[in-house]
Amino acid sequence: MELYDHQQPSFTRWVVTNKFLREPFVIIDVGVQGGEHPRWQHLGEYARVHGFDAIHEVIDRLNAAPHHGHGQATYYALALGNEDGQRDFYVGAETFSSSFYHTDRTRTGQQNGIALGARRVNICRLDSLFAGGTLPLADHIKLDCEGFEPEVLRGGKAYLAHSNILCATVETSFGVSPLYPRTQFAEISDLLLAHRLLVFDVIGDRATRPGYAAALNANPWPPPDPMTDFPDIQVGQPRTFDFLFCRDFVREHTNPDDYSAQSAAPPTPDKLIKAMINFELHGLMDCAVDIAEHFRTVLAPRFDVGEAIRLLVRRPPQPRNIPEIVNALVMIDDLRQEAGRALAQAHAAQRDCDTKVAAVEAEAARERERLHSIRFVSKALMRELAARVRTRFGR
Repeated sequence: MELYDHQQPSFTRWVVTNKFLREPFVIIDVGVQGGEHPRWQHLGEYARVHGFDAIHEVIDRLNAAPHHGHGQATYYALALGNEDGQRDFYVGAETFSSSFYHTDRTRTGQQNGIALGARRVNICRLDSLFAGGTLPLADHIKLDCEGFEPEVLRGGKAYLAHSNILCATVETSFGVSPLYPRTQFAEISDLLLAHRLLVFDVIGDRATRPGYAAALNANPWPPPDPMTDFPDIQVGQPRTFDFLFCRDFVREHTNPDDYSAQSAAPPTPDKLIKAMINFELHGLMDCAVDIAEHFRTVLAPRFDVGEAIRLLVRRPPQPRNIPEIVNALVMIDDLRQEAGRALAQAHAAQRDCDTKVAAVEAEAARERERLHSIRFVSKALMRELAARVRTRFGR
């Protein structure tokens, strides 16, 4: 499950190559286990990544690894929330699911070099880190902290407001619990809406019920025939979602009364360019073009707006990554391979036919040559015979 990741962002590369930005693009990654997303590599020297994780082994590994294409990356062995101090944290066998709310608190041992079980970790507010000068103003924040996202947002209200935050990506769900009776998504959406961040994209991960999965395992589907069948669907209720929240600067300008949140500062040229980059990297080029057209006079002193739009409307290299599309692509690949084999056979048959036709034509040419020789000899004999007859009869 992953939000769209544009592999060939022509506009972003153009901006970076020509140095149209005059300030860095700051990414706050909360739950950075595994590293920040590769999409930020396209920012080159402009990327400023600040990654946080409560598991110190994760941070040690990231600090020891070489960076690939980033301007700067700084990692902190620190949990984020709505308090400053220490708190019990639980590391499970699936280390990416570790959290403050982990239910399995008896786990011990190690997994991939990470100690399992309960541990005491340092925790801090984003507001405190900003006030202490640790963090610069942010453009993008990613939250993947297993149900603790609302606490992180509450602890960063002032920081996000000062940053005039541009975008947030959040892993969450619509499940209810005593902690989130209105769903975790509702809490997160309310907190982000205060910063004028609206949902712009979503992708969900379906979970198949165990009974159905067992029955299907006992009665498996045959492989689909790409010539007659449709791609398989993924059966199950969507459980976990990745949401993309963004600012809609055009709507904020044209319909300011739609927002109950306090007014925000007008976007600078750099903020607009970053918004366009963010939209392109997430496959929302139409939103980037919308900004270019609406704020043309603001952006024109920085770059050729027409060229920017031309780059943004280039065809992306890949579709969105959802299971049904993946299954369809597998079938398309099967069909392409079958078509390739059929085309190779047709070409082989054509070459064989061409060889046989050439052989027949060569034989016909030889026959024509022989006939020509026979006719020549026949004419010569006829002339010789006629000469003899004339001589014999004195003519």
